[in-house]
Amino acid sequence: MRKMSVLILCMVWILGCTRMPQQPDQTDNFVDTLKVGISIVTINNEAVVKSLAKNFPAENVGIMRGDIIVTGDGKKITTGKDIALLLDTKNNGEQVSFVINRNGKQHTFDLDPKMIKERPTVKSIRKLIEFKKKVSIAVLVSDVKNSFPDVRFDWADSIRNSIQSDAEGGLLSLYSDEENFSVVDRSRFKQLLDEFRINQAGFVSDKLRVKIGEMTGATHIMDISFSRFPTTNNRGYVDEKAYRLIDVESGTVLAVDKTTERYRR
Repeated sequence: MRKMSVLILCMVWILGCTRMPQQPDQTDNFVDTLKVGISIVTINNEAVVKSLAKNFPAENVGIMRGDIIVTGDGKKITTGKDIALLLDTKNNGEQVSFVINRNGKQHTFDLDPKMIKERPTVKSIRKLIEFKKKVSIAVLVSDVKNSFPDVRFDWADSIRNSIQSDAEGGLLSLYSDEENFSVVDRSRFKQLLDEFRINQAGFVSDKLRVKIGEMTGATHIMDISFSRFPTTNNRGYVDEKAYRLIDVESGTVLAVDKTTERYRR
């Protein structure tokens, strides 16, 4: 019985460590971002508070849904873009003063913007939406690698499907209430995915990028790569993921997320 248990453990290791521990050591290339927690909709050239993030400065000082933001630090506010540009001028610890119109009466609120850690792609997509850009994202898992020997034949497909589903679900949960945002249904470009999978190029070629835009209406591509390899001491393994947000029209890489997870035996 003891020999059988050892054999099973060895087989799991050889198959690329597909069963993962619950809490790996993880590092990410987060960026610092100042936020006040206000979502804006422009109505009749006025910035109306659409929603408030829980436990963020705007909610904490008493700003309410339906309030009209008149000015920020004395500058006229009519869109979410105006607030984003205002916060870009601030350093951590500097206040922002908003004048609010509520039921015909003006109120002044002084906020201390909250510094949060944010993924570069999340920040880039949010900026696009705030600037009233249409964002329709096609999620592609372009490259999946495993440095372990004798990996089961369907491992890459399983990982690819899992990563793609997680990415699509994450994007929808973040931006589903935004009118200018959508995620392209993967069935609409299944043929392109198959062609891309055969190429295994590890990047989105200009030709493929243009085809995706033409055939699906995608404005952006979330190109994801994944690698698994043993640690230097062979006492665990490492998963690396890279997410590239690519503008379809220009081919420009707008942002890159990098995640490294280290698993120990």
